[in-house]
Amino acid sequence: MLWAMPMQAKNDDPVELTTTFLVMMPKGKASTVNKTLKKQEGVSKVEVNTAEQKVVVTFMSDKNTVSNLVNVFKQMGITAAALETGCFGSKEGCINAIKPENTMR
Repeated sequence: MLWAMPMQAKNDDPVELTTTFLVMMPKGKASTVNKTLKKQEGVSKVEVNTAEQKVVVTFMSDKNTVSNLVNVFKQMGITAAALETGCFGSKEGCINAIKPENTMR
C-alpha cells in the first residue's frame, strides 16, 4: 500500500522569494536603488522600472525580509509599499498578514 504525501519544505528551510514594491522615486535614483538593494544580505536579483514605479527584488527567506527591504527604501528617502510576495517560506508569512509600514515622512 502506497501513501501519497505532498513534499513540502519545512518552515525552517530557506526559499527564494520575489517581492514587488510600488515606489515613489525620481528617475535619477534608479541606479542607487539597484546598487543599494543588491548589497543587502540574501538579495540575488533587483529589477528597477522607473516608468511603472516598481522594483522587483528576489532574496533568500533566511537572509532578509520584506520589512527590512521596506526599511532600506526608507533609508534611501524613497516611499515603498510591498505589493506582493510569496507566503511559503517567508518569516513574516503572507503579505496580507503583516502590518504595512508607512514610509511617508
